[in-house]
Amino acid sequence: MAAVRSIASAGDGHTERAPGSWQQSRWLVPAVLATPFLVMIAALRGLTVTLPIFHSTDEGNYIYPTILQFSHQLPFPDLGHYVAAQTPLFPLLEAYVGKLTGYELWRMRLVEVVISYALALAVCVLLHRRLRLPRLQALALALLFVLSPYVFGTSFRAITDNLATLFIVLALERFERFRETSHVAPFLAGCVAVAAAILTRQSAAFMLAVAGLYALWVPLPWRRRGELVVAVAVAVVPVGALFLAWHGLVPPGGDPSSCALCAPGRDHGATAGALVVQTPELTLATIGLYGAVLFAPILAGIAWAARRTPFGDQLRALRWPLLGALLGALLLLAFPARPGVHSAGVLWNIAKRLPVPLGSSLLFWALVPAAGAIIAWRWGLAPRPRRWLLFAFLASFLLAALAIRYPWQKYVDPFALLAIFFSVRREDFASLRELAGALVLALAFIGYAISFVT
Repeated sequence: MAAVRSIASAGDGHTERAPGSWQQSRWLVPAVLATPFLVMIAALRGLTVTLPIFHSTDEGNYIYPTILQFSHQLPFPDLGHYVAAQTPLFPLLEAYVGKLTGYELWRMRLVEVVISYALALAVCVLLHRRLRLPRLQALALALLFVLSPYVFGTSFRAITDNLATLFIVLALERFERFRETSHVAPFLAGCVAVAAAILTRQSAAFMLAVAGLYALWVPLPWRRRGELVVAVAVAVVPVGALFLAWHGLVPPGGDPSSCALCAPGRDHGATAGALVVQTPELTLATIGLYGAVLFAPILAGIAWAARRTPFGDQLRALRWPLLGALLGALLLLAFPARPGVHSAGVLWNIAKRLPVPLGSSLLFWALVPAAGAIIAWRWGLAPRPRRWLLFAFLASFLLAALAIRYPWQKYVDPFALLAIFFSVRREDFASLRELAGALVLALAFIGYAISFVT
């Protein structure tokens, strides 16, 4: 609640509003972000109706049985042998909460809703308090994040994704606080959040690279930087101890086939050897789609304003976006974005229905170069600290995504959207017209959610 109070009480620094204005209400942010969750809880009859989302069998096959197993072993469950492939923090948390609330499935799903609501608040705090976006702008983007398909859908099933994302957002907020102040305490808190994220899902390990980049980039004496690197190494110790005990990336009772970082087969989660370029390509395609829609009104305004600008000046202004688009096209030429046997997600389903020149669907030929252009454009506009966050987060995630052998959209979608948010400036979305792209995305996300309910 302290975070809620801080974001509710902080102004945007541009305008002064009357004390009684509804926009200044301390309850505006928590109430607006709670609304979609309350609506869906009612639609699902108090979470007693199962929402048939993507990969929904994980709840019944792996996570809920692990929660029940841990519940019978409290206070110290056996973390060396259980059926889920993910690291154990989520079912462990659910087991302890269930000790107070009961273990009916709808109660476990309600805990997931609370976690997802906390994630929505954390995103809003990160955007407003750390990235200095105006309060209402941060609220609009946080709401858009909540409604995105691979965040909202998982909010009503007892699965691990949103808890890991919550810890990732908390870690980023603390690392940004560390960058602002150079105080060690926020960095250490960020490392704790990173450790918790990896203990929730192994794939959150890319945040170790983010933490290491912050430790080395913020101007501090080299001895202090060395201490921060040690803190990052200590964050690996808990999950490293589990991997040593398991002799792999999943517990002996877990199913490696549901582990995106593990090699095929039932070898207790040995790491997959081959790099999967399709996963970062899918990330870029997602950035290209969301970025093109979100920034479309701004781009239209820029194009209209530049219509009388000499062609040479226009070409100079476009040199970096054109270079980004070229790099995206070269990536597809070198590594065609083939869906593969295990691909899953909206983009892959659309891509399969389109022609495939030079090994990649037309959809990817449009979206991956678009992502390169959008990233280069937004990079050029962003202030230096924002560029740092965008680079540290996106570069770490794209490199780590090479190890994700299942190019599923649910693994990349929330992080692609966050990367786009990190490029937003205070000046963006200053008018309702510029928010039209966000509204289009929100309506598409709502329609996607309704399709599952109906």
